[in-house]
Amino acid sequence: YLNHASVAPLPLPVVEEMERYLTELSLYGSEAQSRWDDFPQTVRDSAARFVGAHRDEITFTGSVSHGLNIVAAGLDWKPGDNMICAETEFPANVYPWLNLQRRGVEVKFVPARDNRILVEDVAALMDKRTRLVAVSFVEFGTGYRNNLERLARLCHGKGAYLCIDGIQGLGALPLSLAETPVDFLATQAAKWMLGPIGAGFLFVRRDLQPMLEPVMTGWRSVVDQGDYYHYDSPLRPSGERFEPGSLNYVGLVGMQAAIEFLLSQGQDEIERRILLLTDGIIAGLRERGYSITSPIAHREERSGIICFRHKDHETAMLQERLSEAKIIVSLRGEVIRVSPHFYNTEADIERLLEALPE
Repeated sequence: YLNHASVAPLPLPVVEEMERYLTELSLYGSEAQSRWDDFPQTVRDSAARFVGAHRDEITFTGSVSHGLNIVAAGLDWKPGDNMICAETEFPANVYPWLNLQRRGVEVKFVPARDNRILVEDVAALMDKRTRLVAVSFVEFGTGYRNNLERLARLCHGKGAYLCIDGIQGLGALPLSLAETPVDFLATQAAKWMLGPIGAGFLFVRRDLQPMLEPVMTGWRSVVDQGDYYHYDSPLRPSGERFEPGSLNYVGLVGMQAAIEFLLSQGQDEIERRILLLTDGIIAGLRERGYSITSPIAHREERSGIICFRHKDHETAMLQERLSEAKIIVSLRGEVIRVSPHFYNTEADIERLLEALPE
C-alpha cells in the first residue's frame, strides 16, 4: 500500500479504540456517552502537542474544507482586498477563497516553476491590499514542501496572514507551530495521520481568535454550555468558540489514537524513514528511465510524495498495471503518485519497481 496521500489504512490501535467507543455506546447509550464527555479535551491536548500549539488554539472540524471556510468567512474582508493561492493547490484550498469573490475579494494564483512555489513569486504578487496567503504544507500533486518559515516572514512583514492546508504533511513531516509562526492551519486525520475520514482540526493563533468572526455558533460555542436556558452567555475564549454543536466522537476517538500512535514512533524518525524509502524509489525510477516530476534536488523541499512518468508508457496503463499487481498508488493527471509511510519496507519498494516496465 503506497497511497497515503489519498486515504490511509487504519492502524489496529485506531480501529480498536473506535470499536471500544461504539461498543460502549451500543450497550449503554447516554450512560456510556457521559463517561466520554471530557474526552474531547484529551484529544485537544494531543492535537496541540502533535503540532506544537496550545490547546486553546485547536478547533475540531470535519475536514480541511471545513477549517478553511471558518477562516475565509470569518475574516473582515473589504471590497478590493486580495489573497494569494498557488496554482498547484487541491480544490479544498481554493474554493473557500473563490467564494470570497462575491464579497469583492480578488483571488490571485502563484504560478509554479518546475513544480515549485517560490517565495519570491509569492512576494511579486503581493501589494498593500493583500490580506492572506494560502498554500499547502506539501502540494498534493507534486510533493513539493513549501518553506513555511520564509512564507511566514514574508506575510507578516507585509501585514498579511499565512494560512496552511496541512493534510499532505502532518503525520509524515514534523511541524512545530510554536517555532513556525503560521496564523491558521487546517488538517484532517485520514491521510498521513493514519486516522479516520471526517475528523480533523483547525489551528488559529490565540491572538487572532477574537478578530475571527464565528461563521456559525451554537450551544457548544459559549462559556455556559451546560446551562441550557442561559441565552446570553459569551463565546468561549478559545478555539471552542468555532465549534457550534455536538462533536464527531467516534472520529475524535480514532484521531486521538492515531496521534498517540504517531507520537510514540517519533516524528523525526518517521520523516527520516519516509525519506529513506523515497530515496530508494527515486534511484530505482531513474535506473528504469522514468522522469520524476516532484522537486527532489533539495532535501528540504522533499516530502513523502514522489510523482513520475515515462515518455514511452501511458500513465493510465502504468497505474492499471500496478493495480493488477496489487500495488496501490494514485493516478494524478499525467503522473503516477507514490506515497509510502514509515511502516512500508524496502521489499514494498522493490515490488513497485519490479512491476514497472522499462
